[in-house]
Amino acid sequence: MNAPNAIIKTSAASVAAVPRVRHNPARLRKPSPLPLRPLVPDRFKPPRGEKQVFLPNFTLTFLRTPTQPPHFASFLTPLWLNKLDLKDYLYHLYGVQALRVRSFIIQGKVIRDNRTGRLARAGAAKKMTVEMVQGEEGQGPFVWPEVPDEVLAEDRATQDARDKAVEEQRMRQHPHERYKLDPRDAKGLKERARLLLQGKVRWRPSWEENGGAAAVAMGREG
Repeated sequence: MNAPNAIIKTSAASVAAVPRVRHNPARLRKPSPLPLRPLVPDRFKPPRGEKQVFLPNFTLTFLRTPTQPPHFASFLTPLWLNKLDLKDYLYHLYGVQALRVRSFIIQGKVIRDNRTGRLARAGAAKKMTVEMVQGEEGQGPFVWPEVPDEVLAEDRATQDARDKAVEEQRMRQHPHERYKLDPRDAKGLKERARLLLQGKVRWRPSWEENGGAAAVAMGREG
């Protein structure tokens, strides 16, 4: 027997010695006669936890998002809150079924410390958007009401008053702008300047005037 024929017979014997793989009996089972359950939003209900929380230690801020569809809701949540926590919170507390939850981190802005001058980043915030089950006629479970005109006018008046107070505070920090707020100070300063030019009043530095008044009050004069 030559070498090539021996190699062929040896290969055939090794192939025949390999046992055949038995079929998986689980694959041979017949399909279930029961109908398949439809995929509905309430098919999976998260289990109700046994821990009773009377004073929650976190806050969810419901954001007003007029550009989103009515069946979407956005919240500002703590950084440690995950998607399952939010779905469980909305379902067991408000009965709102959430289909999908998207979350992302909003990085804080880089600010400079006025005392040290160092740069630091403000704290980050977490925003989560929930897609809720749509109701009839394509309407979501919640629609923001229209803002009344009276509220807008009140907010506008409050904002104007706040801006005016900030502008007055800014002007009081500058000596030249301070007299524009109170014309009486400007008239008094003009009168003192006229008496000083006429020689009727002798000019003294303000620190001497304040120091002399303090000395008189403390009984150190003379």
